[in-house]
Amino acid sequence: MKTLITAVLLVCFLVFPARAEFMKMSGNPDSLILAALAMVEQDSMQSYVQSLQDMGTRFMIAPNRKEVATWIMNKFLSFGITDVRLDSFPAYVNINIFALNYDTTTWQYNVEARIPGTEFPDQEMLMLAHYDDATQNVDPIFFAPGADDNASGTAAVLECARVIREMNYQPRQSMIFLASAAEELMYYGDSGTEHYAAETMASGKDIVMVLNNDMIGWNDGTNTIQLFNHIGSPELTELAIDIITNYTILNYQSHTAVQDVGGDIQPFLDAGYHGIYFMEHSINPNYHTLGDSIDYLDFGYLAEATAINLGCILQTDYTTEVKDYSTDLADLEIMPNPATDYIIVRSRSFKLPQTVKIYAIDGTLKLTETLVDSTTKIGISRLSPGIYLVVAGTPAGIQQRRLVVF
Repeated sequence: MKTLITAVLLVCFLVFPARAEFMKMSGNPDSLILAALAMVEQDSMQSYVQSLQDMGTRFMIAPNRKEVATWIMNKFLSFGITDVRLDSFPAYVNINIFALNYDTTTWQYNVEARIPGTEFPDQEMLMLAHYDDATQNVDPIFFAPGADDNASGTAAVLECARVIREMNYQPRQSMIFLASAAEELMYYGDSGTEHYAAETMASGKDIVMVLNNDMIGWNDGTNTIQLFNHIGSPELTELAIDIITNYTILNYQSHTAVQDVGGDIQPFLDAGYHGIYFMEHSINPNYHTLGDSIDYLDFGYLAEATAINLGCILQTDYTTEVKDYSTDLADLEIMPNPATDYIIVRSRSFKLPQTVKIYAIDGTLKLTETLVDSTTKIGISRLSPGIYLVVAGTPAGIQQRRLVVF
């Protein structure tokens, strides 16, 4: 899977010059989002996870905690982001569970990277993941690999920041990439997001969207991502579903919206901001153990989860507001996906005539086919490996799906 998707993305990158100048001329967000997703690199994210795991531990009380934060800060700087800071704060924790026996206050370090908006700099889109980890079966101060929990989320934040900078994309609204500290023991003390959200609310900042990523690298075989939804943020649930359906090959499980979503996103929700929480479908069986290592992660799956975040950010920035997306996204199905020789297009509410068009990510029309039935087989052997956009007019309106050809 890793080799396949990496090759496909490489082909897409080579055939498409992903520069901001082109995107501003393209006139629609689809080519922008597809170009960005084609630049997501599994190898890059694997290198981030490996480097974080190689630190031995990222436990919040371990003596290397500032070293970990500094490494993340330097990665943001290496992407060409100049507005990067370590946000230090004191965190108290009192816990006596398993090998976790602490009653102490330590200095912790959030890492914030900011790309300022050109038109609406005071409106901020925030993507976050905590970078600390813990184990329960042994003392995490000595070793806690935390590849899935939560080097995977941190890798997604880093990769989205890298892609945005490499595209030379100039956002209209400000983009904030936050690697937060002290999540693992947040229910027994202070956390990085509690500190950050409190400062943000006190300053009166306008955060238009918060995306939280916690454990998004272990695939249970269903290729499914969980959406933990906030009762006050239905537009973000709809946006995420739209991006997942149109631009990724993942399935999704969307939970009933509640007020108390939990985790790192809760302080932002309590402060009155809108947000959504992404997590893998089933909890990694190696969660909080020495077995939470890179060997058990699916980087193809992680790349798709990263794509959800990137798509949500770019779509929101393109529209400068969260659109009123329709949740009825099941009208058009494409399978298999990825595909080689053919695809089967299925329209659940089929009406004749209905035309399907397949576009390359540079906007070039590659194939047009008229559907002859509610389920139609279309040959695609003449398409080169890459990522395409399948567009069909249906009774529910124009439907679009991303297609990977290899």
